[in-house]
Amino acid sequence: MKDGVRGRVGQAGPLNRARIVRAAMRVVERDGVEVLTMRRLADEIGTAPMSLYRHVADKREVLMELLEAVSRQITGRRLPASPDPRRRLLDTVTVVHDVLEGNRWVVQAVLAVEELPPSALHLSEHMFAAMREAGLDERAAAVAHTAIWHYTWGHVFFGHLSATSARTYDQQEPAGRDGYEELAHVAPAMRELMTRDVFREGLEAMVDGFLAR
Repeated sequence: MKDGVRGRVGQAGPLNRARIVRAAMRVVERDGVEVLTMRRLADEIGTAPMSLYRHVADKREVLMELLEAVSRQITGRRLPASPDPRRRLLDTVTVVHDVLEGNRWVVQAVLAVEELPPSALHLSEHMFAAMREAGLDERAAAVAHTAIWHYTWGHVFFGHLSATSARTYDQQEPAGRDGYEELAHVAPAMRELMTRDVFREGLEAMVDGFLAR
């Protein structure tokens, strides 16, 4: 068995930190964060679990490496630089949303480790600079930053809840729709909403609300 393990590792190259992170990324993208364990990761690579500990301390360290990789997808590019701070903030958060939409497991990973990777500080700095230029004081900026992140993570994690509400309404028998006059009027619009458009419109309303305070 040990010879078989060494053979599989040798065929794919030497075991190292980068290879472990790539394998972990495959697991979470395919099966989710809750499935990732050191044993599951070792199986994905084709090695013994104990061999992983020569390169990473535990699952938490692996998750932090994955979060760092996604964070660099955002901060490694040129972040929106509009001279209008409102537009810059909106465009920056939209970039974040689009990257997270392609990596929905990130929300579960952040909840698991209860921490963000160091490179995420660059993103917060960029957002706070825009808020300051837009006239928010420190407390208002802190509240806005929290609200924006909760809104973004919730939108990515839970998806288009309005469409879900419309489907629930549609599934009711005619008698079961009694008393929902407002839903009857709004349901057609909810079905037609596109997820990204909904996110942007909601974000604009939220940011404008903070800026108007």
